Amino acid sequence: MNVRFKSFGPVRRLLKEKVIDVEVPHDSTVRQVVNRVIEIGGKELKNLIIHDDDISGNLIVMLNKKDVETLGGIDIVVHDGDEVAILPHVQGG
Repeated sequence: MNVRFKSFGPVRRLLKEKVIDVEVPHDSTVRQVVNRVIEIGGKELKNLIIHDDDISGNLIVMLNKKDVETLGGIDIVVHDGDEVAILPHVQGG
């Protein structure tokens, strides 16, 4: 199935694409989509996204424009045509 992946900030700079379509097996999770994107992007992207075997606390992962943490976490199942996005926390001062 096809899932659209949107990237922002440093993730976009490493992928060199704002949007990529990712092919994953049915019943895949957001985590599996992110891992597939990391396979595409390479080690530098992995170092940016993953910290201590989990998603970096400096990033927000969204599924269909909703924070995955409000949907049950990174292991929520995705469906064909869903959109996963990773964006940096925005901090002000």
